[in-house]
Amino acid sequence: MEPTLLVYQGVLVVVCIATGGVAVRAWRRREEPGAAYLAVMNVGIVFWTLFTLLPTFLGASPWSFVSLRLVIVFVTVGVFGLFAFTLEYTGRGEYLTRRTLAVLSVQPILTTVVVLTNGYHELMWTETALDPTAVYGVVRTFQAGFLVHTLYSYALLVVAVYMLGLFAVRSDFLYQKQVVAFLFAIFVPWIGNVLYIFTPVQYDLSQVGFAVTGISLGYAITSVGFLDITPVARNRVVETLQAAVFVIDTDGRLVDINDQGRQLLGVGERSVTGEPVSALLDPFPETAALVESITTARTDATFETTLNGRTFTVRISPLYDQRDLLAGRVVLVNDVTEQVQQQRELRQRNEQLDRFASVVSHDLRNPLTVASGKLELFRQTRDDDYLSDIDDSLHRMERLISDVLTLTRTGGDDIELTPVSIGAVAQAAWSNVETDASTLEVVGEWTLPAKRTLLMQLFENLFRNSVEHGSTGNRDAPCPDDSVEHGSTGSRPGADDAVEHNRDPVTVTVGPLGDGFFVEDDGVGIPESERADLFDEGVSGTDAGTGLGLMIVDQVASVHGWETTVTASQDGGARFEIQSAR
Repeated sequence: MEPTLLVYQGVLVVVCIATGGVAVRAWRRREEPGAAYLAVMNVGIVFWTLFTLLPTFLGASPWSFVSLRLVIVFVTVGVFGLFAFTLEYTGRGEYLTRRTLAVLSVQPILTTVVVLTNGYHELMWTETALDPTAVYGVVRTFQAGFLVHTLYSYALLVVAVYMLGLFAVRSDFLYQKQVVAFLFAIFVPWIGNVLYIFTPVQYDLSQVGFAVTGISLGYAITSVGFLDITPVARNRVVETLQAAVFVIDTDGRLVDINDQGRQLLGVGERSVTGEPVSALLDPFPETAALVESITTARTDATFETTLNGRTFTVRISPLYDQRDLLAGRVVLVNDVTEQVQQQRELRQRNEQLDRFASVVSHDLRNPLTVASGKLELFRQTRDDDYLSDIDDSLHRMERLISDVLTLTRTGGDDIELTPVSIGAVAQAAWSNVETDASTLEVVGEWTLPAKRTLLMQLFENLFRNSVEHGSTGNRDAPCPDDSVEHGSTGSRPGADDAVEHNRDPVTVTVGPLGDGFFVEDDGVGIPESERADLFDEGVSGTDAGTGLGLMIVDQVASVHGWETTVTASQDGGARFEIQSAR
């Protein structure tokens, strides 16, 4: 026996063992995507190789005819398994339906029938003679059927290579070791088959190529995690995350990124793998500390940072290989701007509720204590003067409750705005306030988008401010800067209310101001040094005041997107300017 033939036979034996081992290992892991089809492919290769090997021992024997026919059968099995494996491995497993599998089975079944009946029609090849000198003991001439079978197999291989290459490009070659091993396993036997069919080479080198196939896929499985975490799993998990995902190697270079990460960096579809992360983050301000954390972290780390005015949480997790050596880092970046804003608003709302609770528990207790004491005195003396004091206390409690409710209901929620006539609302609000001889002047007629009920609250409080604190009779009041103490449209003290005594009439003017309006009076005005604290809670210039009125004015303006400023009118009185915040 020729030494070359002995070597060839030895190589085929190695092919059987290697691909058989891959088939067993893949079948044991058949629950993983693609593993079952990988096992089918390698079973086809095993029997393809085995029935190619047998004729080299049988020589010029009729059994060589049978063995070589079975080779074609198992070639179709191997190609089918390879194609199905590629579909599932690259994330196209949804195409592997029963209908698809049935269609893919048509060619192998027809080929098997044609091969097994070739002696009657010789569509695959003509078997002219048994030849002891031939490598396989048979002299054959390939016919049209064999060419069709070969072209079909090549077409499936081309599609498989295309799908794999497209997947590799889309995944930025993150799985380059797996992809290289896969392509190597496909091309080597393909080249060997072409040499055997279309050149004078007597040995079918496809089997030699599939020895490389078995070794390549075996290496891919055992060494580079070919099936540990398949690329399709990466796509389904990473690309569906709402977070931006970055994988960075130990040299600080980007090796993988998802769509959210691309949007965050603003790189579009440009390939950025291999670029230093420091260069990618360079356009963002104050990122030196962020880059330092990303490129040096050796344990899990989570922190918050700000980029371009938005808030992000950054989580860094180191990656270690099988030898527990640092291989890189995974960085997850979540945009939490809205959550932070909601938390801030919730904190402010809670603080506001705490203040309201303090007002209710403290400020309501005072007039309630007064009313209870006066009631007891009235029972003892039947003096009607005590009833007036009780009435004052009850009015104060009513106003306080109304103001607290107003502030609670304008806590910053979205409101529906409609065009509102400012003059008409001002006139309506004026009629709800006890104004005595004071007068209202509305300059012009214009509309603004607003919520009418809230705007009424704003005007009522500003009008009470002017009437109650703008009067020259209040020039000696200890805190003339309190603008508003009463938020209820129904809280109107009687004529004997202490607040109403000794008031001089004022003129209140409402007029347009750019994209807003102003409310001013000709009263005593507000000292400039006292305007800064004007809208704080609890500021009140009278015993009857709740100290919440100006908070209502400021908050109503705020929920409309307006800002309130205080200055002096031309007559020296108080002037409130309310217009869009800039």
